[in-house]
Amino acid sequence: TPSSWNILTVEIMKVILFILLIHEVTIGQVLSTFFGSNPLLEAARKSSSIKKLDECFCELTGPVDVCCCDVETVDSLNKDKIHPIVSKLVKQVYFRFFKVNLNKECPFWLDDGRCVLKDCHVEKCSEDELPSFLKNDNVTPDSIETNMSHVTSCDPVSEEEKQLSTIIDDISDEQVEQFKEWARHDDDEDFCEFEDDFSDDASYVDLVINPERYTGYSGRSPHRIWSAIYNENCFRSDISSNLLGSQEMCLEKRAFFRLISGLHASINIHLSAQYIISGGGSSNPKFGPNLNEFVRRFDTASTNGQGPGWLKNLYFAYLVVLRAITKAEETWKSIEFYTYDKEEFETKKNVLQLVEAAKNCGHYLFDESQMFSGDASDQLKEEFRLHFRNISRIMDCVGCDKCRLWGTLQIRGIGTALKILFNGRKTKQLYLSRSEVVSLFNVLGRLSDSMQSLHSFKNMEIRNVHSTDL
Repeated sequence: TPSSWNILTVEIMKVILFILLIHEVTIGQVLSTFFGSNPLLEAARKSSSIKKLDECFCELTGPVDVCCCDVETVDSLNKDKIHPIVSKLVKQVYFRFFKVNLNKECPFWLDDGRCVLKDCHVEKCSEDELPSFLKNDNVTPDSIETNMSHVTSCDPVSEEEKQLSTIIDDISDEQVEQFKEWARHDDDEDFCEFEDDFSDDASYVDLVINPERYTGYSGRSPHRIWSAIYNENCFRSDISSNLLGSQEMCLEKRAFFRLISGLHASINIHLSAQYIISGGGSSNPKFGPNLNEFVRRFDTASTNGQGPGWLKNLYFAYLVVLRAITKAEETWKSIEFYTYDKEEFETKKNVLQLVEAAKNCGHYLFDESQMFSGDASDQLKEEFRLHFRNISRIMDCVGCDKCRLWGTLQIRGIGTALKILFNGRKTKQLYLSRSEVVSLFNVLGRLSDSMQSLHSFKNMEIRNVHSTDL
């Protein structure tokens, strides 16, 4: 009967609303996902957003705090030299495959607000989809001989050389303990917890087919992630009034905050630049820039005046990462970037080309020697390292797999940059795993893309002004 049907419909709607509630999915997200945006409403909002863009960009000029470059110089360097190289580099085979464990439990709270939207999903690589150099079964005597043919032979050619090359396996207990101490020392230099490339719990992900973009993951869960990062790991006792960071903070703590804030700003720019435009809920949705979303995240009115400062912190994070890459030039010269194909030579050439482009910008990118130079420098450095290491663990609490993937990758990239800058060794003696190298160059790629997206949003304002004048 009609009345029974109405009752059943109401009960079904209650169940649906309950499911949405427990997964923190709003009605607006559902409508946006399945039906796309309302063109008339979006046009009205865009007109309002255009007028607010000047406020978002009001601090994007002049010197970058703690750095030796100004915003204008960095923009030019990125647009003309760095972005063309790094955008090509991260698509090459060596850098596009990243191993990560997306199934680790959150170590800080039980409920991680698991995202149920399809765009949160990550496509993992099967064994067949992996390039040969990442497969466990590709290392055979024949393949080693083929792929290492360009390496000088180390076979002994005389009895004397045979004796000199003999491996002595008589290792004392004392030496074993020394080896363990060396391993602990190496681990003490890491700013992040890295997945072992040979971990059975981790899977390879192709970053090119799993791009960072808006997934619909929002609400209490991501807010709790960033709240934990800022309130528990950013020296909050020294920040008096807002998330911009007090100028009264010491240099090291101010730099730490600006790094996290700059990365946060970069991620928000990506989500605004790659937003669901239409076809949400379909197998082939369209993504593109959403001006209203960008303004919502950075407008002075909606951010209590802090948004423009967050955008400027993006430039600080960019310069720190770029400085780390240039400092490790000797390391890149010693790495072969093995992929067992012709592309490995192209990859190394591009890496060294990027380093040279950054060195020739005419300014010192970031002077790390100013940091950790006081009386309590060792204690402050250790506190700095442990804070950042804890942030890498918070990434295991992100409920959206795609957000966790890119958050983990970029936090590890920043952590690798810090390891290079503050490890206390000469870069020739620095060991970096493949995961660290992949993370470092990919986070530079993300920061570089963000700066390009800023100009795209800025051009929206310029085009609007010109069309109004006509």
